Amino acid sequence: MSRASRAPTDDGAPTMLIPRGTRIEVDPEGKLSITVAGNLVVQNSGKYGTLESLGGSIRIDRGAEVEAVTVRCAETCFVQGFLTAWKVAARALTLEDSARAHIVLQETERLQIGRDARLVGNFATEKEIFGLFSRFANQVRALPHLFERRPSPAELAAGRGDIVVEARPSEAPTALSAPSTAPPPLAELPEPLLLALVLLEGETERKIHVASGQRAIDEIVKLLQQQDLETLQHTWRILFRRIDEPREQAKRAQELVGEYFAGQTGEAV
Repeated sequence: MSRASRAPTDDGAPTMLIPRGTRIEVDPEGKLSITVAGNLVVQNSGKYGTLESLGGSIRIDRGAEVEAVTVRCAETCFVQGFLTAWKVAARALTLEDSARAHIVLQETERLQIGRDARLVGNFATEKEIFGLFSRFANQVRALPHLFERRPSPAELAAGRGDIVVEARPSEAPTALSAPSTAPPPLAELPEPLLLALVLLEGETERKIHVASGQRAIDEIVKLLQQQDLETLQHTWRILFRRIDEPREQAKRAQELVGEYFAGQTGEAV
């Protein structure tokens, strides 16, 4: 048989099999979600919405760096490479050899970690996250946001070409000087609202929404940072409705804000 007549599969290219019952979808964020009936093995690095095995196990192969919102399987989630996930739900989680896993919420019955493996995160419920934020709220807020230093108002004004007047220590404030209106420390913000603020700050940094939706998120963040809860109570429903195609973080923030005010007023969310 001549080379020209050989089938393409004879050239050594791997063959991909998609078993019956497999669902491959793209979520609103543009991430791939895969659901299979049996076992699922991920050999290449990538970002996913959901990785799910309805009746088997999931394995992240050695050398693969996988990021997923949710990893769910009926049996065991084996990690040989690197896994970053918001939630892992499985009967067991096994980190082999030098595996690395960053998992926020872990819903498993058994956990096995190899001698050189490392697991970061590992909260059982969102209530544990609230408890952590309440204990260390000052430390969380003191962390650099996305590893960047935020410019001071003076730097922002100078960047726009505005005139910046620097007060001298010897100058006493006049009677017309405006009193300081600095908001109270964010540590005083109720726990559900503090978590909602953290979620929305991450959402607004992505700049993925249309102008009206982005302005709505920015306004909610501003009200939370200033702890203007009276204004937020009367406007949060309208502001959240203006967010186009809200992601999971924005939806969760809306639930937290609604539950907080429902608890304060006794109204339905």
